Amino acid sequence: MKKILKSICVLLLLIFFASTVNAAGMIKDYHAYRIKGQNIRTVIPVVDSILSREISVKKLARNAYYATYGDEHYYMKFYPALHDTDVYIVTDGEYDKNSNDVTDFFKSQNYRYETLEDKEAYKEYKFDFIDYARSGALDGLFTLPDGLKPLKKGMNKLNDKMSKGNEKTSSIPYSEDKDPIDLTCVDSEEFYNAYANVTVTVNEYRLKNKENKYVHAFEYIVKNNSNSDIKVEKVYSERLAALKDITTSTFVDLDRLDVADNLGVPLAIATGGLSLSFTVANNVRLAMVIKEATRFSHSLPENYDLKANSSMRILCLKFKDDPQPLQFTIKRQGQTYQFTY
Repeated sequence: MKKILKSICVLLLLIFFASTVNAAGMIKDYHAYRIKGQNIRTVIPVVDSILSREISVKKLARNAYYATYGDEHYYMKFYPALHDTDVYIVTDGEYDKNSNDVTDFFKSQNYRYETLEDKEAYKEYKFDFIDYARSGALDGLFTLPDGLKPLKKGMNKLNDKMSKGNEKTSSIPYSEDKDPIDLTCVDSEEFYNAYANVTVTVNEYRLKNKENKYVHAFEYIVKNNSNSDIKVEKVYSERLAALKDITTSTFVDLDRLDVADNLGVPLAIATGGLSLSFTVANNVRLAMVIKEATRFSHSLPENYDLKANSSMRILCLKFKDDPQPLQFTIKRQGQTYQFTY
């Protein structure tokens, strides 16, 4: 009973905090567009060129921008959507979705665009914004504080202890995966190294389960274009996500915490907690996460013989906040080649 009363007190304090900050101006709109037929690598240079002349606009990391106009604040981030580009916008000012500075920019560049209807993409972009806003990087743009942060930290420490020495989260030896990938490809880029005569295609995928909040899946297709065999001596990265990282993050991010976190504490109280009850059991969902993430969590290959005019596939997971490239060391007929993509 004491625990229940304590929980109610915490929830009421959160409501009070939210209502007091609300007087200073809450976010009025989350919105997103999709620019059709324009890859993000062609859009960003144009955006940078225009916004670099705006003193009220600050460029953030990873194709994101923040602007302040008087008492109004605007956050905008561009995302790859394979051959298209998504634009996610958050503001506490008045915003006409059909006619604004962003749609004017689209029209000035003759971009075809539409309102974003991809629910999974929209959900991911909103989480990215909330996570970034809570870091304090967007001064003036308010979002509900993470009232569950202490609990998440405690569970994170507990899960770290539980996962140490656990064979299920240990490194899995490399083996080439040839099965189809049933995931949404959000970006694709091809590189060619003329010295090594090797083509590397890099595909980025959105995962289906909640680990997608923290990582994306990557597929590297390495093709030996020559008539002689090569040896892939080593593939290395400064930072990749391991299965342990995924299970730890996802175990902490329980479904029931997500509901309270995203829908807001007032809704949880108004529904008498019913909104928290219809959730997938954590052990079932964690099994789903492990099943999906395991195929992308193998060790990177070493001393792999790649035959002439053939390809190999490398799968890995990268943290979305800091996706590091892969570094390749390849040897052909006594000659060593190194490149990074």
